[in-house]
Amino acid sequence: METQPPQAVASSQAAAEVSSIALSMRIPPFWRENPRLWYHSFEAATDELKKSSAQITQMVLVQLEKPDIEQISDILFNVPKEQQYQAIKERLISVYEESDSRQFQKFLSEMELVDQKPTQLLRRMRNLARDKISDSTLRMMWTKLLPAHVRSVLAVSKQFSFQTTLEELAMLADKMIEQTQEVASASLKSTNPC
Repeated sequence: METQPPQAVASSQAAAEVSSIALSMRIPPFWRENPRLWYHSFEAATDELKKSSAQITQMVLVQLEKPDIEQISDILFNVPKEQQYQAIKERLISVYEESDSRQFQKFLSEMELVDQKPTQLLRRMRNLARDKISDSTLRMMWTKLLPAHVRSVLAVSKQFSFQTTLEELAMLADKMIEQTQEVASASLKSTNPC
């Protein structure tokens, strides 16, 4: 059997440590408001690792806070280590993810443009709707949330026909709002010379 010189072993260990630190910096703390998306991000970051299920579970545990660990304490004490990762994932998602009915309520009551671009609003609405609302209904709801001047231009625009995708309309609305803000900014500067 071939033994490696001590310098090679130390170098290999140092490289593994650096790799581990780099990975831990890419994994954000657990997101209670969107656990399914956090797991998607976590699994993408750890996908290429050759780690055991127990090691992956440990990587999840260090991202959790006390209230999260309290939610899974029975799993930690009663479930075999090789099954803990999946059990913890399912529990955290079931505890923190909003029910479909709550998400729909949120969708209906909490949507407004505020400081978002129309494309951002559309993306958020799609995330909350989760394929439970048809595109035509989503188009109607999204359009109602736009400023009146944007709605009126879209309504008379040939691009507002139903052959245009909702994403294309959102980008058009982004441009209209951007232009309106630039005009308003220019008007304000011309009335208030420095």
